[in-house]
Amino acid sequence: MDSMGLTDHVAAESLADLARAPEGLPPHTRGGPPRVMVVDDDQGFREMVRDWLGDEGMPVVAEAADGARAVDLARESSPDVILIDLRMPQLNGIEAVRQIKGFLPATQVIMLSGFGDIALQQAAEAVGVDSYLEKGCSPELLWRTIRFAGTYKLGLQQELEEQLPSPSR
Repeated sequence: MDSMGLTDHVAAESLADLARAPEGLPPHTRGGPPRVMVVDDDQGFREMVRDWLGDEGMPVVAEAADGARAVDLARESSPDVILIDLRMPQLNGIEAVRQIKGFLPATQVIMLSGFGDIALQQAAEAVGVDSYLEKGCSPELLWRTIRFAGTYKLGLQQELEEQLPSPSR
């Protein structure tokens, strides 16, 4: 098991499944709470999530109303976790995630959707979505999933950094 306590979970499990686990979550130990970006075409929903996360001490570093803007803001803000809607104007959530994962592979993406269709969930997972939750899920499940995603991102980032060749001295 690694220092984050993550490797004992099978890779096929989603972040939401891990967040439901009775043993709880590993602590988010480095750099404070995860930095979150919220992407949804419903302004009221974005504001509600932003306010809720702020009340819980979790910084929202960017907000976008469509997938195209999400790609730009992700490049500028490098969030740890992205909460993103599936269906949006200009660029849907699946295509936005595909693009974002191309330049931020360790960023954890939680797709929030009003659609429980398994084909949509599989399409989302195929482009790198780490967890797919329905918008009607409990706030506790969403909170635990975000916290776990932030902790998991740290572990992935550390692995990526360790794989880079060290600079010549």
